[in-house]
Amino acid sequence: MTNTSQPTALELFDISDKHLRARASLKWSNVDPDVLPAWVAEMDVHLAPAITEALQSALARHDAGYPGSAEGLITAFSDFARQYWNWSVEPEHVSVHVDAATIASKLMRHYAGADGRVMIMPPVYNRFYDWLSGSGVEPVEVPLTDLSNGGFFDFDGIEAGLKAGTRVILLCNPHNPLGRVFSEQELSQLAELADQYDAVVLSDEIHAPLVHPGVEYAHWLTVSDAARKTGIALHTATKSWNFAGLKCGIAVRSATGPWPHELDPKSTLTDSGFWGILAAEAAFGRSRDWLDTVRDHFAAQSQRLTALLAEHVPGVTFHPPQASFLAWLDFSETALTEEPSTYFLREARVALNPGTAFGAVGASCARLNMGTSAERLERIVTAMGTAWPPR
Repeated sequence: MTNTSQPTALELFDISDKHLRARASLKWSNVDPDVLPAWVAEMDVHLAPAITEALQSALARHDAGYPGSAEGLITAFSDFARQYWNWSVEPEHVSVHVDAATIASKLMRHYAGADGRVMIMPPVYNRFYDWLSGSGVEPVEVPLTDLSNGGFFDFDGIEAGLKAGTRVILLCNPHNPLGRVFSEQELSQLAELADQYDAVVLSDEIHAPLVHPGVEYAHWLTVSDAARKTGIALHTATKSWNFAGLKCGIAVRSATGPWPHELDPKSTLTDSGFWGILAAEAAFGRSRDWLDTVRDHFAAQSQRLTALLAEHVPGVTFHPPQASFLAWLDFSETALTEEPSTYFLREARVALNPGTAFGAVGASCARLNMGTSAERLERIVTAMGTAWPPR
């Protein structure tokens, strides 16, 4: 989907450090002035024009009340799903919520049962642990296998957890932090297990719009009858279009799938952020050229990072992601004995996320954020190279 109005990556990501350090959001405001931030999952990018126009229009109207309708957003999301993923979403099965975390917490509390256990597959999105803790449920960890090749389900471990009574699986697909896009076959096998043991799958798909070009992606509700019977998909525009501070999440269910009747879409809509709804509608409906440029850029960033690491930080294990802008770096086969993010912050003044934030299996690992310009990514990895090899 390329046309003459499509922006270039240079136009979107060419933002000075001075400009970024003036931002009040988390990524740049919570590091020292001499630190290059490559940690929290915010992008260093200009917002899509349609999003800024929607917000500026609301501001000009002094329009900042409760949301009155989400019909425009639901239509935009449904059209986007059809165009990008060949997924026919039924609008009556879409509901709008504060964010993915809030709806996931409500669903986990409802379906986990008296034992309060939810299965996750680390290393996995660090906020999952917060979601579980805030929901009053306990994690059942079934780590992914073969991480050096992208990460794969441990089906024996998953079945053992289901046999032991776990009735909720919190899935991350596309995966954060590995960037793995699970195949339709893998997801179908997981769905069969969930159906066999009467489990509910909550599929966090918030990175789905950022699947790299040429990579096939299967949404949970498109995989099989078993997946539709067992699952609920969680979506948002806030990650892919970089407005996480504007709260708006989407839940999609099927006619044959689970859903708590007490979760009234009218109530959850009122709880949502009005400006988040406006921004999400503009994102899904009118910001697709912007997204195409960003997806292309991140696919290219993955290749750049591969070359930069080989040159400046040789020995680290990195499997290029298939989606989004996050990179999982494994230092376990190197001479580095210190926790990587602590080491690189002190010695190179680069801020990374510690791997242990994504589960204990993340020891000796770190997550690096590639959601920036090609020039800044090179500076980040070059800075890491000044402290490599560890002395």
